Amino acid sequence: RTHHSGERGRVQPLLSGMSAAPALILACSPRRGGNTDTAAALLAAALSPPTGAASAEIRRVADVEPGPCLACDACAARPGTCVRHDAALPLLKDMASASAACLVSPIYFYHLPAQAKALVDRAQAFWHLSPDRKPGGGRRLGVVLLGARPRGDKLFSGALLTVRYMAEALGLTAAEPLLLYGLDGADALRNRPDLGERVTEYGRALAAAV
Repeated sequence: RTHHSGERGRVQPLLSGMSAAPALILACSPRRGGNTDTAAALLAAALSPPTGAASAEIRRVADVEPGPCLACDACAARPGTCVRHDAALPLLKDMASASAACLVSPIYFYHLPAQAKALVDRAQAFWHLSPDRKPGGGRRLGVVLLGARPRGDKLFSGALLTVRYMAEALGLTAAEPLLLYGLDGADALRNRPDLGERVTEYGRALAAAV
């Protein structure tokens, strides 16, 4: 409580922040240059217009270092606000307001990595906003999940539920996800052009739906 005492005295509006890119890919792995970053690059290329005038942007959640939700309930009293002052807030807003957005993540112990889960929890600040004030405006959120295991009926279940309800809090609709198995090792996706093509096609489908 002592560490956060200064934060509790100020409330930051959640609906202010950086202007959103036309398309935004949220890369959720803490490992740089691995399968998630490879997939994010493929998605960015697929979501960028042929002219290159407004390319899709990739943001790595681990670089943002989102702080966890404090469960202080300030956002219940003042919907759309948060007492924490960090880069998580504008990132959530940008993801929600982008013309096309996609979350791409590995699976850690049947869920999202810790940094991504912290960011998801911060979406609580949007929960109490009325539907007409949520920044997502009903737009679709693409979801690409990468698992190391070659099989498993429930491998993606926990992450999918969490992303679905985060999207709902932001006023987004989670699109049908792309779920890829068997990507064990940092270069696994680069060594599987067939799976890389599926990622590209998924990105193209998201772009076509905008």
